[in-house]
Amino acid sequence: MNTFKLEHLTQTEGVIVTNESNLSICLRADGFIFSIIDKNYKLKAIGGFSVDLTGSIPQTMMNIKTCFSSIGIHIFNFNSIRAVCPTKRSVWVPYKLYDAQKNKDYLKTVNALYSSDTVIANTCEKLDAVNIFAYPLQQYSGVKIVMPKAKFVSPLQVLAEYAFDVSSFMQNTFILHKNANGCDYVIFKGNSFTLSNTFDYKTPDDLIYFILYTLEKLQINTAEVNLLITGEKYDQTELTLLKRYVKHVSYANCAENISVPTEFDGMDLQKYFLLLA
Repeated sequence: MNTFKLEHLTQTEGVIVTNESNLSICLRADGFIFSIIDKNYKLKAIGGFSVDLTGSIPQTMMNIKTCFSSIGIHIFNFNSIRAVCPTKRSVWVPYKLYDAQKNKDYLKTVNALYSSDTVIANTCEKLDAVNIFAYPLQQYSGVKIVMPKAKFVSPLQVLAEYAFDVSSFMQNTFILHKNANGCDYVIFKGNSFTLSNTFDYKTPDDLIYFILYTLEKLQINTAEVNLLITGEKYDQTELTLLKRYVKHVSYANCAENISVPTEFDGMDLQKYFLLLA
């Protein structure tokens, strides 16, 4: 029998009308988090489940359906669905050079591919580039069958599109998204997309070293970059080091384009940046 645990759920009063709402879901092997935003760009719900998503396609489908059914959401007839797929295997290709027949070849130049991988390619019009990434087959297919309208994106695409919107000719932008094991990041020089990648780290010293090393290689002065941080909570030592070595450090505005009701006051929305940005 499939087991799951509702880790948290915050929602506004009233019924969620799925066909008038947008769902964002971020999947991991051990569960997922999600947000629901209505057609008026008002945040309606944020939640998260612990559940095994490493089994077969039918098991993954059933586990996802069971989780949502437990909170009264039975029909996946959302206006739009975005599935954010955490992955360390991702590459960007300029749109003019992109050949859809070579998706696996592009990825193989930077990462090994497995037989169980699904290779996904998304055109990012803002960057005039294509983001290609690998994701476990059973999770991709499990979501795609349950929610056929789902659009799959990598965290790096979400970060890059957000950074594009907030970048300017006058300021370099470095957006850093912390996850359980490390960080995803995107860098713009002025308003030109320059670099995106992921890295793991264990100590605050590792974190700041990697940031300073990357900026040095790109010849970006630490006084001339806007470092936007988001994702999982940064501890005080990490924040102290970041602000000591980088002049401009601030939290990204994860709710810039949506209305957040009072029910969500006090919640750390940075944790849900990839769902809300």
